[in-house]
Amino acid sequence: MNKALKSLTVLALVSSVASAGEEAKDLKKKIEDQAIYVETAKPGIVLSGYVDAGYQYSFTGGGTTSGSNRFGGDRTASGGRFDLNAAKIALEKPLSTKNEFTAGFRVDGMVGNDVSNGIVGSQSSSTGSSSFGVEQAYVQFRAPVGNGLDFKVGKFVTILGYEVIERPANLNISYSNVFQNLIPLTHTGVLAAYKFNDLVDAKFGIVNGGLSDNTTNTNVTGLNGTSIKSGSTGFLGAVNLTAPGGNANIQNAAFVGINETSAGAAGTTTNTSGITSGGGNQANTLWIYDITGSWKPKFAGDKLTLGVEGDLGQYTQASVTAKNSDTTTWGGAAVYSKYQFTKIFALADRVDWIHTDDGGKFNSTFASSDLYSETLTAEFDVWENMLLRAEYRLDWGDDVVSTNGGTGIGGVSTSKGPAHLVNLEVVYSF
Repeated sequence: MNKALKSLTVLALVSSVASAGEEAKDLKKKIEDQAIYVETAKPGIVLSGYVDAGYQYSFTGGGTTSGSNRFGGDRTASGGRFDLNAAKIALEKPLSTKNEFTAGFRVDGMVGNDVSNGIVGSQSSSTGSSSFGVEQAYVQFRAPVGNGLDFKVGKFVTILGYEVIERPANLNISYSNVFQNLIPLTHTGVLAAYKFNDLVDAKFGIVNGGLSDNTTNTNVTGLNGTSIKSGSTGFLGAVNLTAPGGNANIQNAAFVGINETSAGAAGTTTNTSGITSGGGNQANTLWIYDITGSWKPKFAGDKLTLGVEGDLGQYTQASVTAKNSDTTTWGGAAVYSKYQFTKIFALADRVDWIHTDDGGKFNSTFASSDLYSETLTAEFDVWENMLLRAEYRLDWGDDVVSTNGGTGIGGVSTSKGPAHLVNLEVVYSF
C-alpha cells in the first residue's frame, strides 16, 4: 500500500512539473530517496534526521570506577529508565554530482543523552535529555582538479572508526568501548577528500591538535585538561581500499597531534584520570592509528555483514600519578557480525576489548587495565522508516564494577564483573 501511494505521489509530482524537463527528473529522484526538501532562497536544501528513544536496565549496581567506559557510555547505575538517546536534524546543501566548481554546507544538531554523554563534543548545553549540541557545521566545496577535490571547513565527524555517532546506523544499540574510549569523534579544521578511482580514495586534514571538540567525551578524558592544549595542531589522514566487486573495503587512518605543550608541575593531577603534565614546559605528542574493514560475502547473498576494527594510541611526556610513567599507551579491537534472516529480522553480534598500559587512562587501580564486552542485538524492521531493536550486553574486566566500603579509587572496592545491560530502542528516520 505504501509503495503504491509513493508511486502515485511520484507520478503526480513529476507530471505537475513535466514542463521543467530535467527539474522533474531531479524531483522524482529526491522523492525516491525519501528526503525532505525545504523551500529556501537557495534551492536543493535537504532536511533529514531521526528520533531515537528507548529503555535501559542495568543489573549491576554500585556504579563503576571506570566512569562511563563501561557499556560504551550508557547507563551504569543499577535499575532502569526510559531515555531520549537523541533527536537529530540535519540541513545540507549537497555538492553537485558533476566535477565542477560547486559549494554547499551542512549543519547537524542533536538533543538528548548522546549529547550530555559528550558524544558530539564540547559545544553542548544543559544536561540529560534536554542537552543540545552541534555534531557538525561546515562549509563544503569542490575544486575540479583531476577527478574532483572536495573540501570541508568547520566542524565535522572523524574519519576514524567503524562505528558512527548516529546509533541507528550502527549494528548495535550501544557504542563499543573502542569507539567510546580510544578515538576522537569530531574535529574542527579543514578536511580534503579525493577519489582516485573506484578502488582507492584518500582523505587528509589539518585540525585542532588538542582534541578540543571532545573535552567532555570519555574517549579522551584521560588525555585532556592541561596535558593537551586545544591550540595545538593536528593532522588527520586515511586511505581506503575498496574491492573490485564493491562488497569489501579496508581503511587505514591516523591522527597525530604535535607541539602539545604542558606547563604543569610534576605530580599535579590535571584531570580525573590522574594524568599530569610531568612538570615544566614540554613538547608532547599524541598519535592514534585506526584500521577498519568490512566484508559482505557474496556466497551469503548479501545477508551477512562482517566488520573489524583495531586501534593503537600513545601520548608521550605524560606523567601518571602514583605510577611514574612518562608515556601512556593504549589499544583495542572489535569484531562485528550481522545476519539478515528475513526482510524484517536480523541478528548482530559484537565483541570488543580495550587495554591501557597504565591505570590512568581508564582511572583504574591496576597498573594496566583490560576491559571486554559482548553485545547481542536483535533488529526488527516492521514499519517503513521505523526500526525496533533489543540488546543484551555483558561487560567484564579490571575495575568494571565498584562496590561499597572498599579502599579503591574514591573509597570503594572494585570487581571485575561481569556487568549486565539490557537495551531497548525505537527509531524513526526521515
